[in-house]
Amino acid sequence: MFWFRKSKPARQGDVKGIVNLTSGYNVRELGGYDTPYGRTHNHRYLRSGGILGLSRQDAEYLRTSYGVRRVLDLRGELEVGGGDGILPTLPGVEYKNVQLYDFDLSDPKLDRPDNAGGYLASNYFTMLANRDAICKIFDYFATAPADCCVLFHCAAGMDRTGVTAMLLLGLCDVARDVVIADYAYSFGYLGEVNAAIFAGAGDARHKVRQDLADRITAISTVYDRLIDTYGSVRNYLTDAGVSKAQLEAARRHLLG
Repeated sequence: MFWFRKSKPARQGDVKGIVNLTSGYNVRELGGYDTPYGRTHNHRYLRSGGILGLSRQDAEYLRTSYGVRRVLDLRGELEVGGGDGILPTLPGVEYKNVQLYDFDLSDPKLDRPDNAGGYLASNYFTMLANRDAICKIFDYFATAPADCCVLFHCAAGMDRTGVTAMLLLGLCDVARDVVIADYAYSFGYLGEVNAAIFAGAGDARHKVRQDLADRITAISTVYDRLIDTYGSVRNYLTDAGVSKAQLEAARRHLLG
């Protein structure tokens, strides 16, 4: 079961955060979210599904018009063997592969045997326990030039990408419900996700599709347990080995 307070939706109307590409999949901004320090900036971080099939036109658009200069590939060894398409080969674009979920381990502080959140939550706890990968990811974020947009992706831009986006937004103190909504927008239409998360008590909560409800429950379980265990995303990242300087640089890149 997931719980939310009635609050303002993370995305509304035409402000969907989607980057419209003819060949892209689930390419979305982390910009435009409210924080205690102002809104997160556009053209700093893009979360995306796989980019192997990007057309040259779309790849060039991301590089020249959107400012993508770094690509972070979160896929595993077998997936990476198929390449990553045109974008990382363009002039001025750097590429890095950090395999976030390519082996089995768990953090006993987070992954307890209560099966809360189901297998999805368990998989996400496994990702969060991959501290070496987490440190490499945030080092890559922290060293991005000020005018650089970093695109990070996995295969579908949902799970590994969703966990990474959760950490970035949480580091910037984006509200809990908004962090969870950013994840859920990969699994439902804007209106139904907003109704499920931001509508408050009422009939809308009971009409949530089961698959979407399962997703929201999973990420809510993971986020809440992380906060309950470490106190904040910042504390978790510090405990994982990310330096304070790296955290500040990654945070500053999104907040400006």
